[in-house]
Amino acid sequence: MPGRYDFSLPEPPPRDGWFKIGSLDVTTTALMVGLSIISWFVYAASPEFLFKGAFVSTLVADGELWRLVTYPVIDPPVGDLGFLWAVITLFFFWWVGHQVEENAGRKPFTVLVLVMTVVPAVIVTLLGSTNELDGRWSAGSYGLIVFALAFLVVFALENPQARGFFNLPVWVFAAAYVLLTVLQLVGDRRWAQLILSLLIIAFGVVGCRQLGMLTEYDFIPALGNYADGRTGPYDRASATRRSKSRKPKGKKRGKAAKGGSGSTVVAGPWAEPSGPTRLEQAELDVLLDKISEGGIDSLNPMERKRLNELSKKMRGS
Repeated sequence: MPGRYDFSLPEPPPRDGWFKIGSLDVTTTALMVGLSIISWFVYAASPEFLFKGAFVSTLVADGELWRLVTYPVIDPPVGDLGFLWAVITLFFFWWVGHQVEENAGRKPFTVLVLVMTVVPAVIVTLLGSTNELDGRWSAGSYGLIVFALAFLVVFALENPQARGFFNLPVWVFAAAYVLLTVLQLVGDRRWAQLILSLLIIAFGVVGCRQLGMLTEYDFIPALGNYADGRTGPYDRASATRRSKSRKPKGKKRGKAAKGGSGSTVVAGPWAEPSGPTRLEQAELDVLLDKISEGGIDSLNPMERKRLNELSKKMRGS
């Protein structure tokens, strides 16, 4: 029977990428994963050349500044389980990276990754330059694993009810992973490496707070509009006007359509509906109209967060 054994892979979900390769949207997360895969082939051809891109604080202090930027995508399959570990790391980063990128937005996420990459490495290099370089105050790093851990922490804080393996909360895995990393580096007395890892995680968390995420955590410092707990800079007055100006579809019937006195709203003990209010519906319409005119990138981070909140409320109504 023709077609009986046909097989097709599911289409990848649409994302806000920089460009497309076939049906794949190449986001910042996808680009970093792709560069990491390319590093496997470079490693096979010349390990020495590949590791010229790894971060080594002593070499950066000697002037090899490009290492401050290139080290996350230097991710070769080294060690006995190197290939398996490299694949797991890339899948892990692909998932958590896209979770954060879709909330933060393509351009803000890219800036965040650059800050997480460069600033901690610069700080550790300066610390190493002012301390005895006996191995404890020099650091070396490459690969996406620390960045994946940072975004896992962000995802766990943003979604405290999310579940992972064995139905355990994701925040349990994030906390355990951070704790194990700290214990290992403290045990090895690798202070610079410990500071580098913690700074990457901290810059990821604080940076996402500036992008409109993690708004429920007042202890995470926030600047500007994000500091006062506002959920989004939407124009409430214009949303109200828009709601009033919209004409309902279809014809009204009965006395209620004529504005007669026979229409009565009866109060009762039942709970209020959980769906969006009329004002929230109008607010959602404003955001959707803005997307239709300028694309998803036309929304700022707070508007994007508000869109997610309203969408969830619509689905739960």
